[in-house]
Amino acid sequence: MTGPARRPGRRAATLLVLLLALLGALPTAAGAAEPYAADRVVVVGVPGLTWADVDPQATPELWELAEGSAIGALSVRAARSTSCLLDGWATLGAGNRARFPGTDQGLPPVPLPTVPLPDGTAGPGEASGDPAAEAPAAEEPRLDTSLTHCGLQERVAGVALGDPGATVARIAEDAGTVRFGAEPGALGEAVGCASVVGRAAALAVAAPGVRLRTVDGLPGDPAQLADVLTGCPLTLVSLDDLTDAGAPGAEPTDDGTRPEPRAAALTRIDESLGRLRAALDELPGETLLLLAGISEVNDGRPQLHVGIADGPGFGDGWLTSASTGRAPFVQLIDLTPTVLRALGLDPPASVNGQPLRSTDERPALAAAVAELERVNVAALTHHRNTGVFFWAFVLVGAAVVVLGAVVLGAGVISGGERLRRVRTWPWARPALRLLCLAAAALPVATYLAGIAPWERTAAPLAVLVAAVVVADLAVLAVAAGGPWRSRPLGPPLAVLGITLATLVGDVLTGSRLELNAPLGYDAIVAGRFTGYGNLSFGLLSVSALTVTAALATAVGRRAAPGRRRARTGAVVLGAGLLAVAVIGAPPLGRDFGGVLAALPGFLLLAMLLTGVRITVVRLVGILAAAVVAVGTVAVLDWLRPAGERTHLGRFVEQVLSGEAWTVISRKAEANVGILLGSPLAWMLPVALVAAGWLLRPGGPLRSRPGGAGRPPRGPAGLAPADGAVLRAALMASALSLAIGAAVNDSGVALPATAAALLVPLLVWLAAAPDGGQPSGAGNPTGGTGHSGRAGDPDRVTVVSRGSTVWNT
Repeated sequence: MTGPARRPGRRAATLLVLLLALLGALPTAAGAAEPYAADRVVVVGVPGLTWADVDPQATPELWELAEGSAIGALSVRAARSTSCLLDGWATLGAGNRARFPGTDQGLPPVPLPTVPLPDGTAGPGEASGDPAAEAPAAEEPRLDTSLTHCGLQERVAGVALGDPGATVARIAEDAGTVRFGAEPGALGEAVGCASVVGRAAALAVAAPGVRLRTVDGLPGDPAQLADVLTGCPLTLVSLDDLTDAGAPGAEPTDDGTRPEPRAAALTRIDESLGRLRAALDELPGETLLLLAGISEVNDGRPQLHVGIADGPGFGDGWLTSASTGRAPFVQLIDLTPTVLRALGLDPPASVNGQPLRSTDERPALAAAVAELERVNVAALTHHRNTGVFFWAFVLVGAAVVVLGAVVLGAGVISGGERLRRVRTWPWARPALRLLCLAAAALPVATYLAGIAPWERTAAPLAVLVAAVVVADLAVLAVAAGGPWRSRPLGPPLAVLGITLATLVGDVLTGSRLELNAPLGYDAIVAGRFTGYGNLSFGLLSVSALTVTAALATAVGRRAAPGRRRARTGAVVLGAGLLAVAVIGAPPLGRDFGGVLAALPGFLLLAMLLTGVRITVVRLVGILAAAVVAVGTVAVLDWLRPAGERTHLGRFVEQVLSGEAWTVISRKAEANVGILLGSPLAWMLPVALVAAGWLLRPGGPLRSRPGGAGRPPRGPAGLAPADGAVLRAALMASALSLAIGAAVNDSGVALPATAAALLVPLLVWLAAAPDGGQPSGAGNPTGGTGHSGRAGDPDRVTVVSRGSTVWNT
């Protein structure tokens, strides 16, 4: 092939080289320098404890501990959506998401014993040192099958954990645990010796060869307590009083407790913590104390919990970790690597958490606790209403398609075998177009609504909805009322431009709008804490590719004829370079699958706009370039210190250790689950119906051939070259979304979210007045401007067909 034909390939290679150089130059987090070594580590798990419970009068010991410690909002997400007592301890000990085996329908996962347990601890009704358990011997009651949430696990923890090693082995075989590649008991196996207070805590450390020193409750005698704390380098304490503060039932409640019993339970927990802290103060050497609200209790719904770290390496700042990349958020899986770091031990390859660290400063404790409560309110609002918002997007999209079909098809009715046209309402099309712009603005409005502090109000959900409506109207006003309103593609490009600017600007400033946005993520699910979520990438991909296509075309049309292709290609590749860097960089978008999906889209767009012939070999080359780019991002992240790696670097480590297939298979399962169960999946049938209607033979978005002295017309009456640019942008978006759906665990939800943006804009285009006939706006690439609609009906518009784009 001649030199000019090779230039796009050379430009693509140059793009890849520049991309790798840019990614290598991006700043990374500095390695931790504080001393973290401790003589012992004590982990206190308090199931059900949230920051709303921390109060200077009600819990003075807990308040005093938090005042001088690093604190944060703890996500206790395990291998099921609601983490119960045994799930929490198993997850903590694995440093990865695990779960206690058994169904979620209330069936007993293990037989309940009616005789003394194998380790000699008290069975049902026998004295155990726990006043609540001391009762006259009686026949073991039947299992209450209404314990369909966490109550069942709490019952099992109380009477059926006589052999924690066997239970840990069963946890390791559970399908949910295997799905995450977790190895229960990894903490105990790494440490070798652990003291355990409370049966449930044993699930974190019970492994073959581990020496366990177990007691049922926290000893009241100071000497006995000191013996427990010094017998092994690691002590685990489970303070389970909140599990008795409610009556679990079939329906979930906010926290699974009742006010009066909860207050009494918190008092007992605080007293136990006070005795523990007093004993630790008397011990020689350094002690790292970690306190975690390790799970939900009874029928409590998922929320964020208390996380506190006090000891070497931790000041009185916010807690964070490389697994979240955001203060003040940490995960339960981060506790195992934190313990091992303090004891000078390396975490096993199966550990997916990262060591906790603290920031330099935070507000005074009262203000900090108030902030953590608001963080929880925001996460709860998002977590409990995501499905409602998803259905809203589907219904709005369906309404746009149905109304579009009614309005645009209302001009044709059947009269026997003949069709006759009737006069439609004059306001129908303008109203439909406004509705389409409002619907297309809805996705970005859900992010812009985060500018309002809705989580600080008394009715956060109502205020969030109101903020979304206000933001949507603001975007609509800009799109429909700006100076671009008279251009054929001006308003849609304005919506796409606002979407792109919002998503890019947000990730450059810390992803504040993304967190808890209806299309974003929350810390309860703990899939992501910063950067781009999968649904956001769907919007980003479409908006970036379409805006880039328009910008590149505009630049090319202003260049000299001999330089148009080069200018067009340079703009696309340059924009692709920046977009992929923002998407993939660990300090910014940190989206592993996004790089794989975005880069091919930009390379295909460059080829389409510059007239390069698309072949199988070139498509394979595009995909290979994406693999090289994402691999480079991941390796650069892997080269950082182990405690600072994001999920990109950890995936490289999993590849090297042979555990990568676990991640891949889990994402594939999640894809199938979303296809079958997510409300957003219904947006795809809506998009398919819209495509069938709009692109059917003779449909509103089909091009019209020329003839009888009339020039050809693009879709909806656009100039042919403009139609070609639009098709190129849609083809590049389709490739990017298809790859994104395949490599991300959100699956079809990713293109479905993009459809919520694209479908209304395509209906807007189809509803152009008089079939979208251009009126003086839009020049073909490389051609001359058309004259617009002439006043004389016998005159026709002349359009040059010499452009590179039209000839593709």
